[in-house]
Amino acid sequence: MNANISYREVVPRNIIPEDWTELQINTGTQSTLQDIKTSEKAGGFCYKNFKNIQKRNRFIYWRTYQDVLELSEISLDISLLRNHLRMRFTDSAVLNVSVSEQNQKIIVLVVTVNSLHLFMFPFKKEDLVHSSTSTTNTSTMDDSESHSIFYDANDCLNKTSTYYIIDGTVPHNLPHTAASAMLSTNNEAFFAVAYQSKLMLYIMNSTTGQTTSFEVKETHLMPRFLSTLKGALIGRGEILESAIELAFSQIEDKMYLLALYRNDDLRLWSVDTLQNVCMIRCVGTQCAGRAQGPQINLLRKIDEHNYCIFLSHDIGAEFICVSIVSHTTESNAQTLSLVVQYIVPAPQMDLADFNATRSYIWALWSNAEGEFYVSTIFLSSDMTIRWVSAALEPPPERYCLTIKQGVDPKEAYCSYIFHPGRFDRNVIAKALYMFRRVIMRFDTKQLTMALLKEQICQAVDDEIQNEIKDFVVSDEEYLDIATRLWDRFYSCCEQYHLKLSEPIGLTILNGMDSVCVVRKQSFTLLRPCEILEHLMLIEDHSDEVATFVAEYCPNDMSAAKGFVELMSVITQLEKLLSEDMKMELDRKLYQQESPIDVVSGLVDQIITGDEEGTILPPNSVQQIRQKLQQIPNLESAVYLLLDILCIVDCEEFAEENQTQLNLGRFHMSSGALFGSEYGLSILAETVKQMAMIRFAVCRNLLILQYMLHRQQRKEDAIILSNVNFLKSYYTLVWIAQTPIGLNASGNFEASMQRLSRAQLLSGYQRPYTSNGRLAGNTTLLYLFLQSKGLCSALLWLPQFKESFEQPVLRQTLLQLVSIVNQLIWPDASNNIFLEWIFGTCHHIIIQDYVRILSSWSEKKSFAHRFILAVSFLDCGEYQKAVYLFEETAMGVVKDSFLFEHILRNTPLYEKLKGIITHDNIVTQHDIKLIIVHYYLKVIQLFEQYSALDYVIVLAQMAMSNLSQTDPHLPMFQSIVFNNHLRLEHYEEAYHALIDNADTSRRKDCLRQLVITLFECRNFDLLNQFPYTGLQEEFESIVESSARSRNIDQNEVYNFLYAYHANKGNMRKAATVMYEQALRLQLDSDASNALEKRCSALLVCINSMHLVDERYRWIARPTIGDEQTSTSRYRDEIAARSKKITVLEMADIRRELLHAEALKELSHHRKDKSTYELSGAEELSYLLASCGLYTAALRLTRGNDFSVVPIFESLTAACVGATDEKAKDAWLWLQENDLADLSHRNCAADMAWTLLQKLVVDNELNKSTLIRKCVVNRLLSLNHFIPQWLYGSYKLANSRELLKLFVKHNRLLEASELACEMICAMLGAGSQYFDFKHSLAVTNQQLAFPVNTINILMQGLGLNGKNHIEYEMARDKLQEELERYIETVKRITDDKIKLAILQNRENLQVC
Repeated sequence: MNANISYREVVPRNIIPEDWTELQINTGTQSTLQDIKTSEKAGGFCYKNFKNIQKRNRFIYWRTYQDVLELSEISLDISLLRNHLRMRFTDSAVLNVSVSEQNQKIIVLVVTVNSLHLFMFPFKKEDLVHSSTSTTNTSTMDDSESHSIFYDANDCLNKTSTYYIIDGTVPHNLPHTAASAMLSTNNEAFFAVAYQSKLMLYIMNSTTGQTTSFEVKETHLMPRFLSTLKGALIGRGEILESAIELAFSQIEDKMYLLALYRNDDLRLWSVDTLQNVCMIRCVGTQCAGRAQGPQINLLRKIDEHNYCIFLSHDIGAEFICVSIVSHTTESNAQTLSLVVQYIVPAPQMDLADFNATRSYIWALWSNAEGEFYVSTIFLSSDMTIRWVSAALEPPPERYCLTIKQGVDPKEAYCSYIFHPGRFDRNVIAKALYMFRRVIMRFDTKQLTMALLKEQICQAVDDEIQNEIKDFVVSDEEYLDIATRLWDRFYSCCEQYHLKLSEPIGLTILNGMDSVCVVRKQSFTLLRPCEILEHLMLIEDHSDEVATFVAEYCPNDMSAAKGFVELMSVITQLEKLLSEDMKMELDRKLYQQESPIDVVSGLVDQIITGDEEGTILPPNSVQQIRQKLQQIPNLESAVYLLLDILCIVDCEEFAEENQTQLNLGRFHMSSGALFGSEYGLSILAETVKQMAMIRFAVCRNLLILQYMLHRQQRKEDAIILSNVNFLKSYYTLVWIAQTPIGLNASGNFEASMQRLSRAQLLSGYQRPYTSNGRLAGNTTLLYLFLQSKGLCSALLWLPQFKESFEQPVLRQTLLQLVSIVNQLIWPDASNNIFLEWIFGTCHHIIIQDYVRILSSWSEKKSFAHRFILAVSFLDCGEYQKAVYLFEETAMGVVKDSFLFEHILRNTPLYEKLKGIITHDNIVTQHDIKLIIVHYYLKVIQLFEQYSALDYVIVLAQMAMSNLSQTDPHLPMFQSIVFNNHLRLEHYEEAYHALIDNADTSRRKDCLRQLVITLFECRNFDLLNQFPYTGLQEEFESIVESSARSRNIDQNEVYNFLYAYHANKGNMRKAATVMYEQALRLQLDSDASNALEKRCSALLVCINSMHLVDERYRWIARPTIGDEQTSTSRYRDEIAARSKKITVLEMADIRRELLHAEALKELSHHRKDKSTYELSGAEELSYLLASCGLYTAALRLTRGNDFSVVPIFESLTAACVGATDEKAKDAWLWLQENDLADLSHRNCAADMAWTLLQKLVVDNELNKSTLIRKCVVNRLLSLNHFIPQWLYGSYKLANSRELLKLFVKHNRLLEASELACEMICAMLGAGSQYFDFKHSLAVTNQQLAFPVNTINILMQGLGLNGKNHIEYEMARDKLQEELERYIETVKRITDDKIKLAILQNRENLQVC
């Protein structure tokens, strides 16, 4: 079977255009391009060191055209940098290219018409280090990129290259073919160049570049002219002996040259002796006379001992496999001979290129229409084996471009043209140049797909406008024009795609066990087909396929043959169905119509026909039915087909440590198997190809089932199984074809962070090819493989779990494809793809994926709903998300995906993991715990989106599943409260906290509510709540909040006062306001702190007045020296742990006065720190010094210090205002209370009036302290005594006033006052003095100021010597004194007499 299995081409798609390194090589020779035309050639080389993982799945392919050689190094495992090299040999056509590997170097030998070249490209040292340690390195180091050997091509060209000029400049003597090789044992390179008349051999030293040349020719015994004459006579000219194909062979460290001549001779020349070692005729004697055919004879080297020759003759063509065989002669000498091993007839087609191994011949054919084919044949003695074709990828189908009504042609064509991998970027760019018919070019390296799309749309729109600019067209005409122009542009794309995709050669990659087809712009690989692909695409070797399939049905050969015949009918139906029918069925499946209904309707349409006639050719339905009925054991064949279609889950992941070990093996410094952009693309394309084939098989089988049994019930098990497979493979095709952007959306990182914070995602897997070398878009399947799928598939690859053997493409590709199918299978037991698509956060794709599966996939329905709900949530559709989350709640126990993501990192996970795995019954208690965890996870998601309304709904859903005694109930009640609070639903939040079953949570919620309402200043609402059962907690919370806040911006005290006042508790209200005042005193430095303090103390005093007299006191902590103060309540509170001071109303008033004084002073003095700790007395003096006399006097009312300094200061100010008449007097006057004073225009008058009022208001009864200080101050200032003061002082204490006059030496005023006083004592004007009565017999005696009068008389006497007025005053006073003394004597005598009389009367009475 392996000999005849077919192959299918895999095209690496969606790869960015190559970044070519350009090298110009000029040898200075004459141009020969116009004299020789060389065809395009291609070849390749595959690295052979299997143990070096850096060289695994790595190869070089090359192509030549004219004087250009393009070399490309490709690795399916590692992304190579600067891996494309273009060498231009100036004006010298390339004849031969040879690539080999020696001593950690790649050696490229090039033969041109004029020169020989040797290039060496060494491997990087770091690559070799990584390679040597890769088999034992188990780290997870991510280094999937490496430098190509062509990375430093310019340096290599300058350092390690050499060349030699040959004689190829004569037009009639140009070489036409060449060969080259590198000897592995030394540093010599061999070149063979064939001319029309000679064969030259060149040996070049690769180190020095020294080159020697030899001519290879026969040793003739006759002269040359005789030899020429002999050739003319026998009809064989010299041209028939010229070499047309050359190849070198190294046998036992000796180099030989194998030459194929025009006469079909094959000769082996010794390079050492230049002698012909052996020769063989490639055709038999009977065919010796046949003429040369239309095709060129070709020679291909298989290995050092085996070669394959293609010979074309007029009667046909054939492949001849020849071996170089070593013989030992009788003399023990070694001789070589050429032996024909196989002769294989060639098909009747034109050979473009071929290559061979010891087992296969691979050939690239073309026909007259320019179509290319690839076929292979297995070399064996059994010549019944035929050529096996390989299915090449067809060009993009134009039928897919059907535009439906109402669809914009621009949208339809752009969607099709720019679908990932459909057209290369270079193709679209070239099509744009052709469409515009301009010469300008874009730099395709910098031209993104988005920019290219914009340029194309602009170009087509310009063409449309050019056509309609002079006309008025209808909408239908406009659409027709647009469709025609877009179709023209698509035709340009199609032409360039066909041209650039044309194959020019193929090469066998022996190290990879694969075949590479080299095209004009890219390359493709050929992979083995699976059974269904072979039967659907090739349809050859049915017997061998049946033999192979028999292994699936216990070697039942009849069932296997029935299977093959069934597949033949399915293939026939595939050809009969039109593309429109297939597209229509695909469209209906995408729209979630029932496949049974769709297919039954299609079968009815096929059988009965439609309005246009029958859909299938006549009698085709009848023929299909007959073939089906002729199949033996049809039911077994169908069951076998369904078994082959079935995707069987492979084993589950190993333990975590083993997983990490395997991961380290494939995700290390050398990159992963198929980890490069080329490897991933080939793997993704293979998955897509196989999925499309299997989908077509399922679709056609379902049609056949309904054709055969139209009346059969839809519930038939076989039909239902097929329908399930049909939908599953349709999903795989959808995954493989759906485009997706490589650039993450703007909110991708935010979405990922939300999922990570909710512990729903471990992290978006970093792609292996992290350098972003892909085009702008790719397919969903490719992105999955790049991110996570490939690594997961490698962990499941069976052969790698057993050994570290070198994998090859033939062995691993289909196995990896099978594993990838298991990863993306909708009903697979693993959740790898589901987890990955969940983590992409591409919501359109997630929603479409779930929509496709929603109608039929039940196994993971809960997981699908969950990821759809998360997608809706991220898109802002919260209501839909809530509905789906509610439906998914009970699926956590049933779905492994939900179980893993919801319960991961929880104690419940380890507990239930074994139970869930073995499908054991979970207890109701554990189910409730799972539901709690589930809703908490979902609520956490909604909170990250600030969807607070729906968080409340989810919490209520969770509460509905819990009993009233459940310990988790208060948690969800707290969640309801918190989200009501965040939504500013304060009343609902209050009711939620009241309903909370947990006391501690209720208190915590109350604290949050209070703090929140304080922050939003909603005091009215906070004051309205009844706080049932939480009264004390509420007051404690508010008090704590008030004390914890900054006093400068603290309104909590005011609220607390209002709250207590509203409750009628005025004592607490007063305490609150006093505490506020105290904190303002101690903690605040604000400018308005004094004003606030005064207000607080005022409110406190007012509140205290509303309290019972027995409770008009406040306790406060003792501050500083206040601990020494006493109170009548001190004994009562002495037992308390803290030292406190009990304040009564008087104490609070004193504080108020002190605060008001500080406030007044702060308006005039900014150095607050110098006086804020001053006592009341000092503060009053400071106020007086600032002219604030009324404020200073107010401060004294609650204190015991003297007011004398204040009045002295005020008196001095009045004197100053009078003497100086300064305008500044009004400044300090305005700062005092002048409201009760009559206005005066003069400041001095106003000042004296103020003084009079203050003296009158503040002087105590029977006290002259204030007047004494004022008069004393006035006299000291030598100022007059105001009449109001003089008069009032006489009425209060005239003797004291007299003494002050005498003291200050105001003798004249004193003399006058003394005279008035004596007169008053004698009864004249006593009402103006402080005498209650005058001198009389019946009145008491009066106190006469004797000492003062004596001092006054003495003073007047002393001054009278110099001043007459003093003498006159003394005389007057003397007269008054004498009169007073005389009166006193007379009254005294009268009193004595009266006393005697009264005594006598008393005695008489006795």
